[in-house]
Amino acid sequence: MGLKQSIVIRSEYTNNARSAPGKGSRGASPGQYVMRYMAREDATEVLTPVKQVEGMELFHSRMGDEYDGAGFMRYIARSHATEQLKSKQDEDLQDADAYGSPLILKHKFKKIDKQSGRAFGTRGISLSHQELVDTSEAIQKAFDAGHSVQKIIVSFTEDYLRDTDVLDARFKHKGRGSYKGHIDQLKLRQAIIDGVDRMVKVGRFADPEWVGTIQLDTSHVHAHIALVDKKFSESRMRNDGADRGKINEREKKMFRKGVHFSLEDMKNLRSFHKQASLERQNVVAFVKDYAYSTLNENTPIQLLMAALPKDRRQWRYRTNRAAMKHPNALAKGIVERVFETEPEQSGYKDAMQAVRDYANESAVKNKLTREERQALVEEGRERIVERSVNGLYKTLKALSPSSLRVRTAMTDIQSSSDEELANALKAKSTDSGDFDAAAFMLRVRGYNKRQETHVESAQEHYEMATEYDMAKSQGFVDDTAHVMRLYYEEEQRYHMGLADKYRKFMAFHHLKDRKNVGVMLPAYKDLSRRFQAIQSDESETGVVLYEEREAYKRDLRAYTFQCFERGVATLKEWDAITDYDAESGSIETRFVLPIRPKAREENLNDAHFRRVKAWDVHHLGLDYYNHPDARIDSTNAKRFADAWQGRKQRADAARMYVAATGQTLPALDRSESDIASMESVVDKAVRDGLIETVTIDDLAPLHEDDARQLYTISADRSVDMTKQLRATLEHIEIIEQIEEEELE
Repeated sequence: MGLKQSIVIRSEYTNNARSAPGKGSRGASPGQYVMRYMAREDATEVLTPVKQVEGMELFHSRMGDEYDGAGFMRYIARSHATEQLKSKQDEDLQDADAYGSPLILKHKFKKIDKQSGRAFGTRGISLSHQELVDTSEAIQKAFDAGHSVQKIIVSFTEDYLRDTDVLDARFKHKGRGSYKGHIDQLKLRQAIIDGVDRMVKVGRFADPEWVGTIQLDTSHVHAHIALVDKKFSESRMRNDGADRGKINEREKKMFRKGVHFSLEDMKNLRSFHKQASLERQNVVAFVKDYAYSTLNENTPIQLLMAALPKDRRQWRYRTNRAAMKHPNALAKGIVERVFETEPEQSGYKDAMQAVRDYANESAVKNKLTREERQALVEEGRERIVERSVNGLYKTLKALSPSSLRVRTAMTDIQSSSDEELANALKAKSTDSGDFDAAAFMLRVRGYNKRQETHVESAQEHYEMATEYDMAKSQGFVDDTAHVMRLYYEEEQRYHMGLADKYRKFMAFHHLKDRKNVGVMLPAYKDLSRRFQAIQSDESETGVVLYEEREAYKRDLRAYTFQCFERGVATLKEWDAITDYDAESGSIETRFVLPIRPKAREENLNDAHFRRVKAWDVHHLGLDYYNHPDARIDSTNAKRFADAWQGRKQRADAARMYVAATGQTLPALDRSESDIASMESVVDKAVRDGLIETVTIDDLAPLHEDDARQLYTISADRSVDMTKQLRATLEHIEIIEQIEEEELE
């Protein structure tokens, strides 16, 4: 079968020069024909913006930036709408129950998309709604000026579409409309664009404007094309001054050739048959992102409700009741997260500024030391947290008990305190081999807490070490203070290693790693260029550039630790740039190239994990709950003992210096407490090869009065924490309360 039979072309035209005034020979509104008939939703499919994975480029067709531009802007519009809804900054959110509803998001997409992606033509392979409107208006304007508008219908046989790999090979025709979702829109549109290009060139159009759609609502695949020449071409002019009417056979022949050659060229390209599926996936991806964000926000509230005791009179932040220990930790985490992510909207930024202003005034008035001023700031912040948590409890108390209808095994487990989880293990066999949700939750929660604690401790000691180095470079530190620098380095390294350990355990969730690698790459490249430039200059001049080297090493140190904070570097990378000789007590930053940031799946290797995994044996009691015979081999026992000895040596020297100079250092107090815990179990580990574990007898009994309510709200029920915290903080005079309590 030849091309003429495989690609059937029918055409007609309308022109107002050959009809009554205000009318056309075949219709006077070709612009409306484009919008209302050609691009109607029930007949066409959307060519979706293709986004493969975060950080990768959008798919580029041979139209290049035209497709990329329209598709990407549509994707961005959807992304913006999703983010607006996630942050609740959207007019369509009228009440809390609307938060997280996929219907709200789909409604937004309808308003954004309109007829986007349904048509193609002069302006691109996937026109935005506005581009379609503009093309329609341009065609109507040309018609009104006397130009002929070509209405072309192109039909394709099923065999031809299969032969050219446009139709899904597995497709079976089942009647009208069954082609939807099985046509490679990308290839067919591109081929039609190439065909029209050939046709208008051989037809000698002066300034063609056209739009096309592929319609799939009938029993065969066909394309509609509306084409007009916006300028009068002498080659197409008739005696009456109007454009020539129908396209001729030569133009049709060139159109067919353009389509066919294009499809032959693209035959070996990866197929995009499932454009309808891709469009659904595109929408689903945003809907899931919105839903997951809402669940991520709502789940902590849900678990907090389940964790709270039945007696609502106990719901207070500052209380010694055991039943409130875990709920208060959950509530504080919820509040802290809002403070971190929405400091301005929640009122936290203004409240903290008031605290700092008061602390600054008090420092001047009462001649406070820096530590005393910082203590005031920390006290003020704790008051903000306390009032905010109690404000959250006030909001939750307003929820009717009848609305607490959800209870599942996992909400029971996830809302349990560590003690409750451990007690839940009492009646279970430790050797059953079955999945134990309580044991799993206890361990994961412990790993998360430890990871956070060790990262924070590493940050604290890094900042103190950096402060020390800066003071030393300015001549403000004497040699006797060097013991403090050694203490900072030892503690920083210890906590970095243990953060690595728990990041390794939690490495099943590291999608942010790749994003953080991208964030740190510019700094990595900049440092690499600086290193090479310094080396090049020194090689040319024969002079060591000490100042440039020192500035580079300071920035290298800051960069490497920032990579660690973001989870794209480890203690290994710190060791690579730091020359720490524990025997001589010397610490130097090496003049070396920066380490490339790497996701933890690449960076946290087994050798490094084995090196650090036994550094916190004294914290593993609950990990080996009720296993009094849990053993540790001699290699790991020695690593634990070495870590204890190194920390103790540096902490003891630091304590002597702090005591001799009449200073206080809370970080040192915490280090010594933890070192004492290590000392209490190190002999058992080294001598007996056993880990000090928690047993049933060690657990505090649970009191009936502290029974949890267990039933909670559903995960799609939202509490607008930002609004609630802002309202709470606006009614609290933080500074006045601090002043009143100081006067008491």
